[in-house]
Amino acid sequence: MGPLEGVRVLDFTIFQQGPQASLVFADMGAHVIKVEPPQFGDLGRVLGSVGEERFSPYFLAHNRGKRSIALDLKNPQAVEVCLALAAQSDVAIHNYRPGVMERLGLGYEEMRARNEDIIYGHASGWGPEGPRAKHPAFDLAAQAQGGIVGVTGEPDGYPLPAGAAIADYVGAINLATAVISALFARERTGKGQRIDTSLLGGQVAMQAWEIQYFITHKQTGRAGRGHQYLPTIWRVFKTSDGYVVVGGLPENRWPKFCEALDLPAIEHDERFANYGERLANLNALYEILDERFLTKNNEEWMELLKAADCICAPVASYGDLVEDPQVRANDYIVEVDHPTQGRIPVVGAPWRFSETPTKIAPAAPELGQHTEEILQELGRSWEQIEELRSQGALG
Repeated sequence: MGPLEGVRVLDFTIFQQGPQASLVFADMGAHVIKVEPPQFGDLGRVLGSVGEERFSPYFLAHNRGKRSIALDLKNPQAVEVCLALAAQSDVAIHNYRPGVMERLGLGYEEMRARNEDIIYGHASGWGPEGPRAKHPAFDLAAQAQGGIVGVTGEPDGYPLPAGAAIADYVGAINLATAVISALFARERTGKGQRIDTSLLGGQVAMQAWEIQYFITHKQTGRAGRGHQYLPTIWRVFKTSDGYVVVGGLPENRWPKFCEALDLPAIEHDERFANYGERLANLNALYEILDERFLTKNNEEWMELLKAADCICAPVASYGDLVEDPQVRANDYIVEVDHPTQGRIPVVGAPWRFSETPTKIAPAAPELGQHTEEILQELGRSWEQIEELRSQGALG
């Protein structure tokens, strides 16, 4: 029984930012109904799909544990079904552009008229106000305008996006956090409310100290192999068979670090004698360290650096990550029995609850898999369901 057991979520989201937020609710035990258009459904179903059954890892990753109802939201009868579901829901969320749900008759005011306690969450691309409010957005565009692309990459190379959809993920977690906070506030005040989050807002918020540093010092630059505002040993180093990182070496760790690298001469070198001197001569120090790290492989360096209690890690591939004993020990990757793929690893939940443990669902729903079931729960008879289908409201 998860911490959100009993919470009902009406989910209109597509692709990643929205579905990953409602995945949080599903993993925490909420009852999530995913509303999808007929025929194709959420287009995340076809992204990266493989095999004759069109299995989509992308869709599985963001939609495990939900139920699917296929409704044509341009049909007034389908809209009425959604409003009836909203009347029984605690939360409704979507990530369409501003104005889309309102034109369909499914905006906050329409839902609040049926259920004044509802929490209505909207995750947009650019925020509800401003000149770009109604423009389309994906993760890449938000990373770019949000500043993270501009500070990523080598100083003399291309600005680079992150290798994962970080804007979508941050946006999803912001939406989930806001909705859960609003549910808590409703317990205290009895009032529902509307919530707005965005991809752009998430990118700005996640760089709070870097942006504040720029505002104060008017300095910026590319992060390169480290971080543009951390002028200390904070860097990716190439080894004989891969890469490792070392991040942060205060005075108490400096001697052990030098010992681990078998470089006793640099410990007392006047250029590196203390933090201030190392800072002033960092490029010279990096030349020495770059050469030294090439002499051993990742495994050898990790054994030495961990023994010296250094903050360090190997640069892992996804193949490494899926088999990482630290990841597995904490159930960040878990094994589940998928109905068509057999026993497979899936990404687990990043949190634990001692009294209300979460349960990772093994599969995402087929398009419209629960349409009749959900309509019957609404009190619709088989005759009424067939009438909705004949009117083109259902998938």
